[in-house]
Amino acid sequence: MKLDYLITEEQLKKTKKDYFWLIGIVEPVIKELCQQFNHKNFYVLLTDKYSDILTAECSNDSDRTEMLKRNIDDNLRDKKYSGKVDEECRCEENERSGGNRIFSSSVAVSDSDETIAYLIVTGFEEERDSRFISVVQLLGKVINVMAEMYKKNKELEKQKKFHELLVDASSDGMLSVNMEGIITFINPAGMKILNIDKNVIGKHITEGVDFEPTILHVLKSREGYVDREFRLESKRGTVHFVKTAIPLKDDRGEMIGVLDIFRNINDVKSMVNRMTGAQAKYTVSNIIGGSLQIQEIKKMIKLAGSNDSPVLIQGESGTGKDIIAQAVHNYSDRRQGPFVAVNCLSLPRNLIESELFGYEEDSFSMNTGGRPGKIEMAHGGTLFLNNIAFIPLDLQNKLTKALQKKGIVRIGGFKEIPVDVRIIASSHVNITEMTEEKNFSNGLFKVISNFTIHTPPLRDRREDIEIISNQTLSQYNMMNGTNKKISKEALELLNKWEWPDNVRELENAIEFAYCFAEGDEILPEHLQVKLTKEKPQIKDKRPMTLKEAEAEAVRSALDFTSGNVTQAAKILGIGRNTLYGKIKEYNIL
Repeated sequence: MKLDYLITEEQLKKTKKDYFWLIGIVEPVIKELCQQFNHKNFYVLLTDKYSDILTAECSNDSDRTEMLKRNIDDNLRDKKYSGKVDEECRCEENERSGGNRIFSSSVAVSDSDETIAYLIVTGFEEERDSRFISVVQLLGKVINVMAEMYKKNKELEKQKKFHELLVDASSDGMLSVNMEGIITFINPAGMKILNIDKNVIGKHITEGVDFEPTILHVLKSREGYVDREFRLESKRGTVHFVKTAIPLKDDRGEMIGVLDIFRNINDVKSMVNRMTGAQAKYTVSNIIGGSLQIQEIKKMIKLAGSNDSPVLIQGESGTGKDIIAQAVHNYSDRRQGPFVAVNCLSLPRNLIESELFGYEEDSFSMNTGGRPGKIEMAHGGTLFLNNIAFIPLDLQNKLTKALQKKGIVRIGGFKEIPVDVRIIASSHVNITEMTEEKNFSNGLFKVISNFTIHTPPLRDRREDIEIISNQTLSQYNMMNGTNKKISKEALELLNKWEWPDNVRELENAIEFAYCFAEGDEILPEHLQVKLTKEKPQIKDKRPMTLKEAEAEAVRSALDFTSGNVTQAAKILGIGRNTLYGKIKEYNIL
């Protein structure tokens, strides 16, 4: 019988909040004790460490148990239940005790070596026997074990919920099947990617997805894989995943199913583009200058950005073609997509095809897996082909077909992969002249030259020299907390220079002068030696090698002819194709 009248309303609230779990363990145990020994007269109490009753039971409804109840009231009031084990006490001879000797036996209930409660049995001394006390002590030990198990289970449950939260929060889809191919689990990301709901749990995998599930092959082969690419045909069209399959095993090492972890390939590409910086950071505001030519370029950028046509940017090295390409992308509707840049001049001939188109698994003897090319990676955004003139002629035809069909086939593959990219190309050599001389594909030229932007050399817009110089200097001042300025004499020297390497050369000159000037003013002597036309005295100067001399000759010829390859080749006495090869060999931009 529960002694509800021994517990106040306030105590009941406290027990429900702090000791609800312990009461749930103890109550069935003490009820069983009272039933087994109902021929005796005793009470069983569970108190907290402050002697507040949490729950109580009595063995029967006799008058003698009522006498015990009165004794319990007195002891609770005097706080005599303090956890002293096997305490024996004689009550005063009064109406409450009737002069009887009453015993109490306590067992501490612990949590992590800290006592949190007491199990107390109180009864008449004449009815106490060693068997009864042993049972009480045994029950105390059982309660302690159960309490410890409860705590461990709660910790495991907490960890399980944490793991479930991680799985549910994952952007990767996760799905598991048993050895019969029955779906046993799927997380929210998996349901979204596969366009299914939780009702598929308990169904065969073939009922859950609308394509041939690769997980069935893992069940047969019993071998998993990591980050393997799959393109599968479904009712929705081609689905493209990167997948990892992990065989699940029991404690004996027997396979019991497979965990499939997958991600949409477009999400993978977006992540890779973000991690590798495949984004355009420059906008129209980064085009510095006040000349009519710069105003016209800004106008052309906005026009190009307002449509989706390919763009060809032509101009000398150092005129900011890459900045213009990024500005066009950022002004277009594709600005949220990737901006993937490929420098065609720096790529070896035998690698440029795989770099652009990618390759399938086992396409090369040393390859361990497939890889998407730059065209695929630019899907939904812009592909910037810098120095497009140096793409091999035979590859230009393949590129033309891919752009026209809006689909590519990887090296070693057969399936066409749809791609949605905008092409922006640039060149410092004359593409029109190359096309006329059949050194550039006429088909590719027509594809990329719908919209052409010409970048003027710095010597043709001298009013921008001061603006660019001051802008560049301001950046260094801002970064270093200085206030350096360009003197009038130094500015005159900057305006007289021809700037063969254009804006890039001017910015380098300002950087050099900023570092060289110790005071707050940049003077002519702080500028690079070539600007002052003063040749420093260098003792025992090492003569140039033949390759260095050849590279210098090629560079000088191109500077003299303003990048006209035909005229430069005539000056050097070599053929145009030979000159193209040397431009690439010496990396002359």
